[in-house]
Amino acid sequence: MASEEQGPIEMPRPTAWPMVAALGLAFALAGVATSYAILLVGAVILVTGIGGWVSQLLPGRGHTHEERAEPSQRPRPVAPRPGTVQHLAAGVPGYRLRLPVEVHPTSAGVWGGLVGGLLMPIPALLWGVLSGHGIWYPVNLLAGMVLPGLEQMTVAQLEQFQPGLLVGAIAIHAVFCLVLGLCYGVLLPTLPDVPAAVAWGSLLMPVLWTALSFGAMRFVNPVLAYGVAWPWFIVSQFVYGAVSAAVFLGARRRWGDVGAGVLGGLIGGLVMPAPAFLWSLMTRHGIWYPANLLAGMVKPGLDDLPDEALEAFHADWLAIAIVIHATLSISFGLAYSVVLPRLRPIPGPMAWGGLVMPLLWTSTSYGLMGVVNPVLQEYVHWPWFIFSQFLFGIAASVVVICSAMIHVPPAGTGTST
Repeated sequence: MASEEQGPIEMPRPTAWPMVAALGLAFALAGVATSYAILLVGAVILVTGIGGWVSQLLPGRGHTHEERAEPSQRPRPVAPRPGTVQHLAAGVPGYRLRLPVEVHPTSAGVWGGLVGGLLMPIPALLWGVLSGHGIWYPVNLLAGMVLPGLEQMTVAQLEQFQPGLLVGAIAIHAVFCLVLGLCYGVLLPTLPDVPAAVAWGSLLMPVLWTALSFGAMRFVNPVLAYGVAWPWFIVSQFVYGAVSAAVFLGARRRWGDVGAGVLGGLIGGLVMPAPAFLWSLMTRHGIWYPANLLAGMVKPGLDDLPDEALEAFHADWLAIAIVIHATLSISFGLAYSVVLPRLRPIPGPMAWGGLVMPLLWTSTSYGLMGVVNPVLQEYVHWPWFIFSQFLFGIAASVVVICSAMIHVPPAGTGTST
């Protein structure tokens, strides 16, 4: 025993091969849904990772020796003192081995998913009717997330009733709603509360700003609504809302409500264009394209210009865009200073389930469409799509919150002392 305490300790050797194997598995699964080339690359990485991992488990290769600390620096042994711990018994105050005491039942998430699933298609079907595409157009687009061949169909075919696509859309919608409903039932009660200013300022107000901007673009210059990439536009709004709300909360003691609101609006306005510029660079439109689109809200003639003109630098357009952006940023900052202190807190589950989770689901759907069927990203009308997600999130959250709590009995039977 004494010789063991003086010698080095045998420890597992650090290795990165499990992460390589996990990366290969992820690529292989992605290749199943995309192309055989990605599947082949993933298989090669997976086999390499497993081979390297197994090679390090061979005798003499998977361990290393760590020197022990000096005897004077080692912790002192703990002397046992039997008979000093009192065992908990049933009926004794404090006897509780399961927390929390009350939880929402799993069925609440299922019912929330069903209710949200019934309300969720309403905006999509309404948009299909208002746009002249008909009610079957959004249904067929939903089926295209899984069923192949959508990119080969014309718009006229997508507007017609397709029995196979209808069955596929119903199956996809039902599965997604039930899975998300279960996630709501399990996760929402465990999430922390969101401060009122953050919930209203960084989550709900950007939604209102997006809706107002969409309506203004349709009224002032309808071409803008088609030139803007709405998922990235909405990301910009939430970036502004989060930054402005954080600045407002941190600066209101020193600057007052009005000063903190103006400061938050300015700082949020400086950060807000970053997603728009990133999207423009990724799509090779150049950094001036978003600024020119913004200037088109008041400058006429945008619909007659080619993309090359919108991607070029125009000094007068840039000045107009800066004035519009600064005015809106400061105006919303002032609105924050007046409105946020007077708003009541949003319940934590409602803030997470009705606002945050729809954003995550929207971004996941957008990325999934880009991998499975990129044509869907062009056909889907994103403002109405995102509105559908928020409708589902709010409905499912309300059902979960309003469900009756069930008591969780203590674990074990306890032993008397």
